[in-house]
Amino acid sequence: MNRSDFIKAFGLGATGLIIPNTNWSQKPIKIYDNYIKGLTHYEFKTVKKQISVGHELKFVREITNTYDSFAVAVYFKGKKLGYLAAYENIVIANLLEQGVKLNGFVSKLNLKNVYEAVSIEIFANIVIENPKIIETDLLHKRADDANDVYRKGIIT
Repeated sequence: MNRSDFIKAFGLGATGLIIPNTNWSQKPIKIYDNYIKGLTHYEFKTVKKQISVGHELKFVREITNTYDSFAVAVYFKGKKLGYLAAYENIVIANLLEQGVKLNGFVSKLNLKNVYEAVSIEIFANIVIENPKIIETDLLHKRADDANDVYRKGIIT
């Protein structure tokens, strides 16, 4: 790949992301999989009956948040639901600050447990060289459904 193709492949072309005629392509990668925090403090009650698995979510970076300098609020249809967990929001916050388009969706609902009521997944498109580097079942499943001892809580 020559320098011009390299620059175009990483979005520096005049029309945004351009994938030249090479072995490169875009692929959505799951970068976050957890529950929304703080549902009882915001507007979740007003949309509780409207929200379902697969609905799209919006993420807003709150740089001036007093409690968390990497705060990322989660919205559904203009209503603030809560936040990404403070102990794991740094990467998402940095991506949002740099203008990376993130796609987030409701992946699981458990309305009987307020702390785990809404689980979400966030995806970012990355440029990769074909063929696929690694293919795992986690591309299509939630992290909680991974087949390992740690997540199943069966430690002997």
